[in-house]
Amino acid sequence: MLVFGNTTQAVSAILTGFFGGLAIGGWVGGRVADRVHSPLRMYGLIELVLVVVVLVTPVTFGLIHELYRGAFGALAEVPGGLALVRFGLAILALSPATILMGATLPALTRHLTHDGHLSAAFGRLYAANTFGAIAGTLLAGLVLIEVLGLTGALVAGAACSGVAGLAALWLDRSSGRVTRPPAWSGPGETTAATEGAAVRDPGRVRLALAVAFVSGLTSIGYQVLWTRLLASGSGNSTYVFTIILGVFLFGIALGALAFSVLRTRITQPIALLAASQVLVGLLAIGGAVIMLSHPPPLDPSDPLRTIRFLIRAVVFVVVPATLVMGVAFPASSALLSSDRGRIAASAGTLLAVNTAGAIAGSFVVPFALIPLVGSITSVALLAFVNVATGLALTARVLGVPRRLGLPIRAAGLAVAVAVAAALVVPDALVDPGEARILARDGLVFESAEDEIASVNAGQVSFTPELWVTGTSMTALTVDARVMPILPLIARPEAESALVVAFGMGSSFRSALIAGLRSDAVELVPSVVRMFRWYHADAAAVLADPDGRVIVADGRNYLELTDRRYDIIVTDPPPPIESSGASVISSLEYYEAGRSRLQPGGIMMQWVPWGQSLSEFQAHVRTFAAVFPELLIAFGPGGYGALMLGSEAPIVIDPVAAGAVLSRPGVLEDLSGAFDSPARTFDEWLAVIEGMLWISGADVRAFAREGPLITDDRPLPEYFLLRRWFGAPSPRAGPGLLRSGEWAGS
Repeated sequence: MLVFGNTTQAVSAILTGFFGGLAIGGWVGGRVADRVHSPLRMYGLIELVLVVVVLVTPVTFGLIHELYRGAFGALAEVPGGLALVRFGLAILALSPATILMGATLPALTRHLTHDGHLSAAFGRLYAANTFGAIAGTLLAGLVLIEVLGLTGALVAGAACSGVAGLAALWLDRSSGRVTRPPAWSGPGETTAATEGAAVRDPGRVRLALAVAFVSGLTSIGYQVLWTRLLASGSGNSTYVFTIILGVFLFGIALGALAFSVLRTRITQPIALLAASQVLVGLLAIGGAVIMLSHPPPLDPSDPLRTIRFLIRAVVFVVVPATLVMGVAFPASSALLSSDRGRIAASAGTLLAVNTAGAIAGSFVVPFALIPLVGSITSVALLAFVNVATGLALTARVLGVPRRLGLPIRAAGLAVAVAVAAALVVPDALVDPGEARILARDGLVFESAEDEIASVNAGQVSFTPELWVTGTSMTALTVDARVMPILPLIARPEAESALVVAFGMGSSFRSALIAGLRSDAVELVPSVVRMFRWYHADAAAVLADPDGRVIVADGRNYLELTDRRYDIIVTDPPPPIESSGASVISSLEYYEAGRSRLQPGGIMMQWVPWGQSLSEFQAHVRTFAAVFPELLIAFGPGGYGALMLGSEAPIVIDPVAAGAVLSRPGVLEDLSGAFDSPARTFDEWLAVIEGMLWISGADVRAFAREGPLITDDRPLPEYFLLRRWFGAPSPRAGPGLLRSGEWAGS
């Protein structure tokens, strides 16, 4: 995403490259594994090659970035041009590793299929593979990235592949066993190697592949939806995403393990598949009811309520449904023939089709269903798909006994009726964000949900607010209005400004009022729609020929645009630990900003309070590593600090301040904020002077030596171990900083 951005098309390209490589690897790898003498040796060699491919990934991504940068200028105005480039480059970047990864499971399946039962080996491997995914998810998300950085975590993953590869080669050498490939037989032919094997039934094979596809589509769909729904109101933290994914995989692993243990007792695999599909639909729609009846807390700063909500959702929603999902996919392998000449090919094809379903789910759910009907209704629609699949599996032609088919059909029809009623009855499935606001007796002006996030405009206290993914982004504060004004006072000759993160549009609007040609970049499309609820002149502002709102990834835009600005304002979304916020608070981001400034231009970075002194110093230190001239001021509303950086000296002159305040509309705009500390010209001059804290060498003395926030080390997002085991640090704020007590900390 640092290369392509976090837009809809960019995410589509990334997912296609990732899942597409896995699917190709499973399909091709299965056919190759059926022909080699030792599939275990093949697996070991794949893992060792994977080490090399993974370790050169940073170099590969660097080259891809330069290719994309070159194409951006030439194809930015060509419809679909950049999308095609992204798809091609994503496949080029990701497919070498993911194709190799996809080939490993079919190879091991053939190695472990000694007794002719493909489903036994496949179920055990699927369970073991998923437990490994849990370990990787938790280790990377909770430990490795914070301790080692992204590159270090990548190296750790490569080391695990190396250990697995060497162990496989050692086991292959020590056992001395060779699994000779059988002579190839075409359709309908038999050889000595295939005598006694189950007769291939094309109908059962197609049925297995259909169930595998539905399993992939719905499981990825639920994972996307549950992550969005459960992250709402929990602070949008990367740790929440990590835990949800870990629990999701845990349930699937338990289900796969249960299947492998009970496989010998399963005499009706089609009935099991039908029952599992119906049960998944029932649990999914039941989970939606639980989420709506017990919405997450509106204030993520209440950790106990947030933890209780997450535990309840995990125990009653995620784990039961994923456990059943974990049974369904490996159970579909029981419908495949155990023909020894096609074991790996069968496993690889099943994996490829399941992954193709995952590709479909990763496209259809976030980029079609969610924008069209919202997350909670999308859960109901996926539940309907599961139930319909289950009912189809009970058709008499498939041989499901009547004693099993009748109760499954009855349960499936009951769930289908419940889902249909929920979809038809008005307000039966309310947007969870709205439910949280209404639970606090608040007002909802408008709600929307797009491929990036859910957005609510409303009010629960004395001023309107904007919620994105359940987290309050901002209010109509004076701090947002002063963000472009303070740099303008230092550069009264400035003519242009860029605002990264549109939010409520206050900074963009204030820059236009001050006479600056202004661009604003906003990642979430629905955020711009809400602008009209916060400013009476919103339509006129958006129609201003000197203004332009760009729906794009701000970091990506800053790196790739050829435009230059006199002032660049960045207002990262709160809280400071939000997932993804580091990409617009990193060393590389500031370097990109500096390269897009006109000579003598100023970059302003907003840093909200709510972090420790040492964490605030890391932000200042990173900013100071890029800009030789610095100034730090405190927001007049008391919400955070403004860091100003430039290659030329920064001076806030009273005469220049008076000239800017005298521009038509500026004083009225600043004074019109609900929390404005001043109303008159003289009062605002005093406020601006009082905002200033330190500049120049004093900034570097305050920042001290220490780690920088970089793309490789996103410190604000990964803080768990540092806060638990690191040296204590007081909370940063104007009182502590002005007092000078920080000098002894």
